[in-house]
Amino acid sequence: MSKPGSPKDKLEVKVLRGDSAEPIVVTVSIDRKTKEDLPYRGGFKDIRTGTEYRNAVTQTREPWPPEKKPITYPLMFSRETQLSFLRIRVNQTYREAFTQMDKNPTYWSLDKNGVVISNTFDYWKIPGPYEDSDAWMRKRIAAAIIIQKNTRRKIAQRTAKRMRQYIKDKAEFWKEQDVIQKQISEERLQYEINRRLQPETEEDFDILYKELAAWQLAEYNKIPLDGEARLKALKLLIAKQFKLIQTLDGLRGKAAHINRRKMVTRKLTTMALPKVWELSNGQILHVTTPATTRAGDLGQLYLELEKKVDSMDDRMAILGYVKWTVQVFDTALTRELLNLIQREADLMYRGRSAKSISGLRQRILHRFYRFVEDPQYNPEAQQFANVATDFDYGNKHFHFMRDAPYREKLLPPTKADQKWL
Repeated sequence: MSKPGSPKDKLEVKVLRGDSAEPIVVTVSIDRKTKEDLPYRGGFKDIRTGTEYRNAVTQTREPWPPEKKPITYPLMFSRETQLSFLRIRVNQTYREAFTQMDKNPTYWSLDKNGVVISNTFDYWKIPGPYEDSDAWMRKRIAAAIIIQKNTRRKIAQRTAKRMRQYIKDKAEFWKEQDVIQKQISEERLQYEINRRLQPETEEDFDILYKELAAWQLAEYNKIPLDGEARLKALKLLIAKQFKLIQTLDGLRGKAAHINRRKMVTRKLTTMALPKVWELSNGQILHVTTPATTRAGDLGQLYLELEKKVDSMDDRMAILGYVKWTVQVFDTALTRELLNLIQREADLMYRGRSAKSISGLRQRILHRFYRFVEDPQYNPEAQQFANVATDFDYGNKHFHFMRDAPYREKLLPPTKADQKWL
């Protein structure tokens, strides 16, 4: 007797034989004794029918019997490598399709199979002419021509716009260049005029002297060859030339005064600049030292002393600051400066005019400038000090710094030089 849910031992098969209308029933017996039972490796049983479902072994070799060492083989197939990739693609055709429904539709209608059909959102579509492949290709070619035509037109418009903009920019550029060149020419002309009206450098005076010589030569060529008119014209030319030379000498003196004032101002400004130190990390640091602070105070005091002051009280205040700064040192220069300051104060108390004591004020200003540029009183003036070199006269190496062939031509050292040897 077979177990519940197991396959039957007998099967009844109906066989049609010939032209007989009734089939013949054949009983087939199944002998299950020769079949080996499958090893149980787990599974489950359906309690409703009693059918057993057992797990199957695939792709591996049975590790049986347990007492033997199983034979291992390289893994050829594994479900870990059997991956599947899903892709979702939605295709929307460019051609619309319609379906022809029943001729007399109602709101709710049933077809022959009993399916409910609704025509609520249906609408009528009138079919157009039939379009074959040739017509479709001609339509595509026409559309491609339109696209190309519009594309070429757009490219041409952009090119034309770019060329017009280039021409416009170029015209504006050359217009600006003309304005700049005109401005440069005007500035150059004004500069040349100022060089001749207010010369400051040696080059300016060289130009004036060259132009004076050219003018003299041109005027000399205009003079008649003989007669009293020639002598008279020569005298007049010499007088004009002498007057022009006097004018140039006056301009040279004025330029020397202006240049000296600029040099003094530049030197005072340089002394008062803070020290620039570079740190180990590359950072630049500006440091104001007591020496630079003193140099700045002395420079400011010099500029105040140089100003033309109409008020007596203001002038006395400036002289008081100078006297307070100088009297700390006891040298010949400071004593002379203090005497000059006292003299100017006495003259101002006596009611002398500023014009009558202008020379005294210039002496005070000059002595105070010597005080400012002396490193003994202003440490920052050391950078502008003239330090004697080993090649100066009177140095102990003077007579021995020449080459040997020329030593006999030099004078022998004097007694004053012997103490340096």
